[in-house]
Amino acid sequence: MKGSAPLRRLLLAATALTALCAVGCGGVTDPRQRVLDQRARWNVQLLSWSQSPDGTVTLGARLSGPPNSDLEQLTVRVQLYDADENVIGSEWHSFDLSDVERGGPVDLNVRIREFPHEVAGAGFDLVLQPTAEEESHIPELPQS
Repeated sequence: MKGSAPLRRLLLAATALTALCAVGCGGVTDPRQRVLDQRARWNVQLLSWSQSPDGTVTLGARLSGPPNSDLEQLTVRVQLYDADENVIGSEWHSFDLSDVERGGPVDLNVRIREFPHEVAGAGFDLVLQPTAEEESHIPELPQS
C-alpha cells in the first residue's frame, strides 16, 4: 500500500491540471473574449495635445503592443476635458495596426476637427470592459 499514496497524488494533480486546462481553454474559444484579451495587451499613451484657433484638437499618441497580436486595428475612446476635468467630448478612433511594428512603439497623431469648446486636457481610454453600447463603436469585436 506504500505505492498507492504517490499514485493518488499523481491522480489528484492530473485531475487538477485537467480542470485548469478546461477553464483556461474555455476563454480561448470565445471569439469576443479573445479579442478583448488581445486589446488588453496594447498600450496607448498620450504624449501631447494641442488645440488650434479653428478648434482642431491634435493628440500625439505612442502605441505599443505585443509581438504576436492578431488584431488588425485597435479602437480607443478619445476623451477631452475642461479645466474642471469634466469630460466635454469624446470620439472613437481606430488605429490601423498594419503599420505598427509588433513589440516596438510607434508615435502617431489623432485629429479631432473643429471641436466647439476650449479643451484643457485629453486622454485615451482602451475601454477594456465595454458595455453593449460601447461595443458598437469597437469594430474589431465580433458582432453578435
